[in-house]
Amino acid sequence: MAKTLKPLLPQTTPATQPVGDSQTTATPGPVTAVAAAVLDLTAFRLPQAFGNTSGVKKIITTIPVRKPGNQTYIRVRPGEEWQLPSFILQLKEDGECYFVMPELYAELAQEAKPKVLYTYVTRDGNVGLWPVNLPGDDGRLDSWSQSAHSAAQIGQRSWVRLVANRTVGAYDVMEAANLADEPVWPELSFKEILALAFRDRLITSMDHPIVRRLRGDI
Repeated sequence: MAKTLKPLLPQTTPATQPVGDSQTTATPGPVTAVAAAVLDLTAFRLPQAFGNTSGVKKIITTIPVRKPGNQTYIRVRPGEEWQLPSFILQLKEDGECYFVMPELYAELAQEAKPKVLYTYVTRDGNVGLWPVNLPGDDGRLDSWSQSAHSAAQIGQRSWVRLVANRTVGAYDVMEAANLADEPVWPELSFKEILALAFRDRLITSMDHPIVRRLRGDI
């Protein structure tokens, strides 16, 4: 007849055993001691300048030309030398902006609009150009553009973000009064910023593909 074997259970020693009216605590084994040594994380304390990345420099290769997002705080670089009144052709479908040479404005007056380009930077250190409409030939300027210019002026001294207010037809300017940190501007001249922003978006003749597409030639 086959015998039924009972499984052998490992013998365990309780951590504490009653001895009379007192208890004896078991001594931690070698594994517990090793774990305690491994978990001593005090040697990995962060230095005060833990955010600094030594020997690494950010190379800016792309600069957007667009209005800052409504959840992004920005600072506008003060000084007229960091602004440029210009003719900008902005595509409706994707918002891409093209720099139009002044001699083409008469021919592209329906497509290109006079705008001022403001240099701005985000709290993350990303620089951009913000195009805002200038008054037209009739001297009139819409309320959206008026409020954008006001925001750019305030943004020269404090962190701001723009929120569209459809009810009044203008931007609400949200000023971050508690942000005391100063903006970090890139080591680029305004000419270099413009060159990066419009290196592939410069319209110098009526043969430009964008112009031909808008005219229905292609």
